[in-house]
Amino acid sequence: MACSAAKTLYVFTIVCCWGAFGLGVSAVGSKTWIWTRSAFGGLWLTCTTRDICSLQEATASLNAVRAFVIMGIVFGFIGTIAYSSGFWNRRAIRVAQAGYGFIYFGALCWTVAMIVYSVTYGAKSVAWGYSYAFGWACSGLLNFAGGFAHASVSKQQQQISEAA
Repeated sequence: MACSAAKTLYVFTIVCCWGAFGLGVSAVGSKTWIWTRSAFGGLWLTCTTRDICSLQEATASLNAVRAFVIMGIVFGFIGTIAYSSGFWNRRAIRVAQAGYGFIYFGALCWTVAMIVYSVTYGAKSVAWGYSYAFGWACSGLLNFAGGFAHASVSKQQQQISEAA
């Protein structure tokens, strides 16, 4: 039995979405987004050593980054569930379309968060941490997932219309 193009694209979409979700959740709570000469920090804490940490001062730009990262995770998750639910039900193709819209919106939220963080904290940076890289990976993976989802839904619609 051959696997259709729509099903292959579905698998690519799900792998990208869940990969982005895992990276995003691990990045949001990490302490290693940025390294400076005397400390390292994440979205919530600033640390001088591995054990000595304090809450980071909440500036407007940091709160914007936090909000967009959380929105990116939430909308990516909602989009994944909606896309998965609608893809397999031929009468619910609109749900799958809304799902990839949410996935794209999650990617946009991650992109905005990463740009604001880069512009705000780039001058202080000695090195970027792995969580910073995870943030950019989330943005890319969700963009790929949205593209794969869009293509799979279009292919599914084409297959449905050919069968009718």
